[in-house]
Parts: sequence; C-alpha cells; structure tokens
Amino acid sequence: MDEELDKALNRKTHFKYPAIEATRHTRLLRASYDRLHRIVSYRLEVVPLEYLRWTSYRALSYTWGHAYSGDIIEIQIDGQPFFIRRNLFDFLAAAATRGKYGLFFIDAICINQLDHDERQSQVQEMTQIYRNANEVIAWLGQPEIGQVDNVRALSQTIGSFHSDRATWTASQCAGFRYLSYHGFWSRIWIVQEVLLASSMEVWCGSFTFPIKLFGSTSGTLPPPKTKLASNGRPSTVVCPSSRLQSPAEIIVTHRLRHVPRPLKDPLAQGTKIGTIEEITAGLESPSEAVVNYQTQIQDLLYQVMRKFGKLECSDPRDRLYGLMGILNKRSRARVEPNYRRDVSYAYYQALKIGLQELSAEGNIVSLPDHRLDADCSYLAYYCEVRDAFRMEDGLSLSILRRVLDELHLYTRLQDAFFQVQWQQQFMWHDAEINISPGFKQLLMHAEQENPKADGLLFKFHTRQRIAIESLLSWLQSCSRRHKGWRQFKESSA
Repeated sequence: MDEELDKALNRKTHFKYPAIEATRHTRLLRASYDRLHRIVSYRLEVVPLEYLRWTSYRALSYTWGHAYSGDIIEIQIDGQPFFIRRNLFDFLAAAATRGKYGLFFIDAICINQLDHDERQSQVQEMTQIYRNANEVIAWLGQPEIGQVDNVRALSQTIGSFHSDRATWTASQCAGFRYLSYHGFWSRIWIVQEVLLASSMEVWCGSFTFPIKLFGSTSGTLPPPKTKLASNGRPSTVVCPSSRLQSPAEIIVTHRLRHVPRPLKDPLAQGTKIGTIEEITAGLESPSEAVVNYQTQIQDLLYQVMRKFGKLECSDPRDRLYGLMGILNKRSRARVEPNYRRDVSYAYYQALKIGLQELSAEGNIVSLPDHRLDADCSYLAYYCEVRDAFRMEDGLSLSILRRVLDELHLYTRLQDAFFQVQWQQQFMWHDAEINISPGFKQLLMHAEQENPKADGLLFKFHTRQRIAIESLLSWLQSCSRRHKGWRQFKESSA
C-alpha cells in the first residue's frame, strides 16, 4: 500500500532499533551537528521512563502526512538508512535551521512501528513522555505559498498578541485563520500532546508562535442534542454556536478556566480616608479581574470522547487509544490498547467505560431522597461513540446489549423499582421513581431489531407506547393498594 510505503522500505532494509523493554524504556533521537562535514547526524538513545523527568528533550507533535513514493525521503540514523515522510523531513530541516539540536521524541522514529506489542506498550506511556518534555513543538509544516505573507504578518504581532485583535490588519487576520483551521488540529493525537505539554511552541515553516495565541476564550461548548431520523435511528446534532470556535481554540482551551481575582482589600477600602473625589474614584474602579488558568484535573472518557472522538486518525482504534493520556487514572486503567484486535473491541471498551462513568456520575433513576441528573444523556453518548468508530447498526446494537448486561444496568433499574415499592408501603406513601430520559431511550433503542428493517419507526413508537402504558398501569395499581391500606389502618384505629 502507498500509505505504508515508508514502513515497507524500513522492513526491507532491516533497520535495527536499539533493544528496549517497552514498558520501562523509550527511545529518543539525538540530533548533532557535525562541524567537520557540515551535516546533521542522528542516533537513537535508550532512556528509562523513570529518568525522563531529569532528561532534557523536546517532543514533536505533528501529522504524519501521506506516504506516496514522491514523499518518502531517506536519512541516516546510527549509520543505517531510514525512510521518513516529507513532513517529518521538513521539520528536521527547520530544527537544524533554528539551531535546535539535542534529544527529540518523534513517534515515527523512536517507536518501532512494525512491532505491534511495542507500539501498544508505548501508547500507554505517552502521558509520561509528553508531560516530562522540556518543550513540545507543534509542527504545522510549511505554509502554503499563498499564505506566506499572511503568516509573516501575523508573526510580527507576537510581542502584542494579548492586544485587541480588532486592530489587526486583514493580512494578519487571514494568517491567524489559516493557522487556526490548519489540518494539524484535526488529528486526534494532537489533543493529548497539546494538553499534556508544560511548554509548547507552534512552528509553521520558519515562523514561531506561542500556543497561547490560539486560546482566548473558555473551552466550554454546549452539549450536542439527540434526534431521531425518519427511520427511527438516533443521532446527535451539534449546536451551531459550537462552530464559532476554531479547531485550534477548541483543543487549546479545553482545560482553560476563568476565576475572579479581587483587586481591592475590603477592609482597607472600608476604612480609607481621603477626599470625596478620591473615595469616589476608588469605589468606581474595578473590584476584581478575571484570571485564566489551565486546570490539571484529568478528564473522564465520555467527556473527551463526545468532544474529540470524531477527529481524524489513520487507525480508527486510536479514537480511544489516542485519548488515554488525558484520562483520569481510573478510566485510563480500564482501557486495554490492543492493535491485534479489530475496531469493534475498541468501540466496546469506549462504550462500556463511558456508560460506566455516566451511571456513576449521574443517577439513572431518581428516588425520593435523590436528585435526577438531567444532563446525563446515555443515548447521546451511544450515538457519538457509534458514529466515531463508524460501526454498523446491527453490530453496534449487539455490543450495546452486551455492555448493558455486563454493567448490570437492567438489574439496577429493577432494584430501584423494588426499593420504591418498599418505601411506598412502609415509609413514604407518595414516593415515586423517575427514570433518566436518556437512559430510558437507550434501553428502548437496545431492544430494537436491526434499524434497517421495514417499519422501524412504527415499532419504536409501539414499544414506547407499551412501556408507558405498563408503567401507568403499575402506578395505578400501586395507588389503589396504598389507598386500601390507608383505609384499613383508619378503620382499625
């Protein structure tokens, strides 16, 4: 395949990597300038993962690009031929031009892409590798010919990028838009590489920009809504206002938070002595300012899957594995990267872990002493994961039923009904149970047959009507029993 041409050439030349224990070590590429021959030489060094925090190195964040025959370039590593793609070659040339030498982590070189076991072990260590890097470089590649002047004009505003963008020229605005909507930001691996970086620069050709240039607002987006198609198939619809943010801004501001900071001391302000003009001026001055900071709280899988799950990747399994670095410890421990199994296994993991998080964070039922979390949308998450992994409806439904059984969500619902019945008889006569609308819709969807079958919309509404009628009948029978029980107690008294 043309897309794997570089890997095929490296296999053919039998490139020998320094041996590592993938769960304990990683490789770094050392770039050195040979003054005698006026060339840059490269060699791979093995570094224990536990020593990364004391090792000075840079990590590269970039898109691999195509692997067509005209885009494959040979370099020398440890005196052996090694084939890389043009975008990576352009970065190495740009780093040499800037005089950036030393150690680099570059996944296409430092990880043996032909070894599946090493690859999936190193994927689990991306958190350590990118978090401990002295600097992460976001390489956007060479600017397009028509955008060079715009990007150059934008680079002249680096010293004053906090100023009002309304003062920018048309060329600067065009350059900023070009960088903000660059294809670099559409890659799913970029998310964790950006969010884990302690320091980051954006390179575009010979121009350098601070990452803060792309993060001016909060990363909070309105949640997508769920709708039913004409055949009864559920899907999610993105709110139009969420499209106002650029792809770069959505990623950079994902963990950006705004907090008010007081500018005045209330005690000093209340006891201040001065003229009326001075006191008036003090009262009219701002009392607080908004401060931005990046939170270090790690994410739950269902949160990042719904936000970033549809970003691009060459391997669809990476829609789960590529987000492991920003997950909290418990969620990350539940993910099992396995590139030997098909996409359905990654989908199964994402669905099970996400629904487990949702059921733990928000109640699927509301008892008299609990509050129902109306924002938990189980059906919407199912639709997002199904579409992200591009699963067929029949297979996705069978996996959904398996996940519901393994998580014992049906049992939890039955236990909640029994608990309410007990409370209605002996504690609260007016006790009731409310099922989360999203969870109820998810259960109804799981009971459907293949969505491609004829008359699905009729079946869907029929099942919905039967479920509602059964619930109303049960509530009426409970009401009659409780009414008779109260009359019996009053007559006995």
